[in-house]
Amino acid sequence: MVKVSKNSLHAKLIRHLREWHRKSGIFAAVLLIFLSISGIALNHTELFKLGHTSITNQWLLQHYGIKDPTNSTFFHDKKFTVSDGYIFKDDTLLQEGLEDVIAIGQYLEFYLVLTTNTLSLYDDNDSLVDTITSSDGLPSNITAMAINNSSIIVNSSNGYYQSGEHLLDWHNVDFVNEPSWIVPDQVTSADINNASIRYKSQFLSLERVILDAHSGRIFGDYMVLFMDLVALAIIILSLSGLYIWIRYSRSKR
Repeated sequence: MVKVSKNSLHAKLIRHLREWHRKSGIFAAVLLIFLSISGIALNHTELFKLGHTSITNQWLLQHYGIKDPTNSTFFHDKKFTVSDGYIFKDDTLLQEGLEDVIAIGQYLEFYLVLTTNTLSLYDDNDSLVDTITSSDGLPSNITAMAINNSSIIVNSSNGYYQSGEHLLDWHNVDFVNEPSWIVPDQVTSADINNASIRYKSQFLSLERVILDAHSGRIFGDYMVLFMDLVALAIIILSLSGLYIWIRYSRSKR
């Protein structure tokens, strides 16, 4: 009967550990680099503006189950988009959660956003300047708006009204001919698709994607389990590397 020495067993163990260590080390290194980079990014989310960076990738938006808006309308030569109460000027979100928007147009140096009972004024820097409601004299239940060089005209449940100089005085008027009411722009399917992506991107930030990728939750519970197994493998890899180093150090003595 051949007797296997203890040193021979240790030598075989070390040889197999080194082979496993080398093959799995490359994979573990890639994951550790990713986890390190994503961890640093998450620790400095405000510096990198991760929470303010919207995701527009269609696959990711669909993966997170973010649905298209039920309706999108465009105003002022497609400069403004209204999607389910979210108002965008180009790609900038101006306001959200508004009731149905009746019209959007430019008056003097302001952009006007009109709903049935509210008139909001924005400047060229996309900042809200003022909001005018019925308590400020704005007619209620407005259904249409027209803008000329000197005033604003609205059609309400109580008739036509024309604004004063500062949009705080409104008086009832009659017209022989209907004013040229502001209506939504004609759009193409590409415009609708771009508006849909712009709307959905408000619900998914780069911070959320990096956080989910860092934890493994981006692909559901199975990916979380996989990341747990990877973490366990890295622990074993570290322990095996430490064992190999100790054995190598002792053999040199």
